[in-house]
Amino acid sequence: MKLFTRKVLTVALASTFAISLTACGGTTNTDGKDSAKTQSEPAKETVKKEPVTVSYLAVTSQLNYGGIKDLIAAWEKKTGNKVDIQAIQDDQYDNLVKAKLAGGGDLDIFFGAYQKYDVANQLLQISGEGFESRLNDVALQSMKYTDGKIYAFPAPMGLATWGAFYNKQVFKDLGLSVPKTMDDFNKDLAAIKAKGITPLYFSAKDGWTMLQHRNAVNGIVGGTDSSIWDKLNKNQIQWKDVPAFVDQYKQVEDWVKQGYINKDLTATYDQQQQALVDGKAAIVIQGSFIDSELMKKKADAQIGFFPLPNKDGSEKLALGGATQVFIAKNSKHAEAAKDLLRYLSDKEQVKSYLEKSPGISPFKDVDVSDKLSPAFKEIQAVVSAGNIARHGDDAYVVPLPYDELVAAYTELLAGRITADQFVQKHGDMYVKNAKIAKIPGF
Repeated sequence: MKLFTRKVLTVALASTFAISLTACGGTTNTDGKDSAKTQSEPAKETVKKEPVTVSYLAVTSQLNYGGIKDLIAAWEKKTGNKVDIQAIQDDQYDNLVKAKLAGGGDLDIFFGAYQKYDVANQLLQISGEGFESRLNDVALQSMKYTDGKIYAFPAPMGLATWGAFYNKQVFKDLGLSVPKTMDDFNKDLAAIKAKGITPLYFSAKDGWTMLQHRNAVNGIVGGTDSSIWDKLNKNQIQWKDVPAFVDQYKQVEDWVKQGYINKDLTATYDQQQQALVDGKAAIVIQGSFIDSELMKKKADAQIGFFPLPNKDGSEKLALGGATQVFIAKNSKHAEAAKDLLRYLSDKEQVKSYLEKSPGISPFKDVDVSDKLSPAFKEIQAVVSAGNIARHGDDAYVVPLPYDELVAAYTELLAGRITADQFVQKHGDMYVKNAKIAKIPGF
């Protein structure tokens, strides 16, 4: 996910609304001429709209962060409206939303990315909202569609990034330092394996957790040459023509051969977290959202972070844009939905969310740096140094072939295909999706 990108990826809220109707009474002469009022003007009457129920479709995992359910409950109490929170499994989410949009089903608020939808015909245009002046440049740019208009509210989540979360105690006990290059990284993995500890722990029970490695690779791809995304979008080059991309998957193939990856690929996300905090695994490649989950597992766990190393040792992080929250263009409760999302993106609510699930704030007026964990402070240091790259899902126009990509990743990690075969499959599945989406040049 920004995933999803993550990118991957939570929101919905707003405030109260009511309309006032005024009536004034008077008399009229039978000949049509106005006469003086014979009675005093009645008091103005305020007629409140009946409470409504706003549908809010979220990926199941999103609802675990930032106390989002409590924030929504506060809006319900404030307005009298209700929110029908529908938690959808990650691998079913996109298809369900698309089906509702295509079939005219009851749909108000949902998440996603512009390239997944017929923007002008399916999403409500909301340009001119107050949040625009509050977002930092990266976040604001991510909210704009190709026509320059905005069709999404920003979720209160922190900006996501991806890389290697590691157990500092394991590294300290083995006398290891944070790797900068691929060679350094592989030497560390060999030393960790020699001590009977799992060097890298992948969770493949749910496909989205496995794809966080792909999100980390995206930062290296864009960081090497930002024009790569434009060339890929125009089909001027293929994925196999991007050395930084190919190198990363050749490395994965080698990890499998060397036994650096856990043997049980059916491990759950929960098991992955537990293995890391317990020191049974040294490193997991995940999204920044995992940090708060690790602290819940073991508050005194010593967790650090470093960007996924590349060949030359330059640090690059893929920084995701603000998480986009949409309102269906045919929503029956568009005003209430906007009110809900305004509420969630208010300074107070954003601060509350980020204090519970700390991250890189997309809002200039919200600073939670004093709440950051040691791992997040290391992420912030890379970001502050400017060593960031645009996440591929924000730059690449071809829709993500989720199911096919999960299948290919599983085959690669299981050692059933080589890196070259993976890269070819990866390129083919994106070309197929580009043709289905009728993207020019494919």
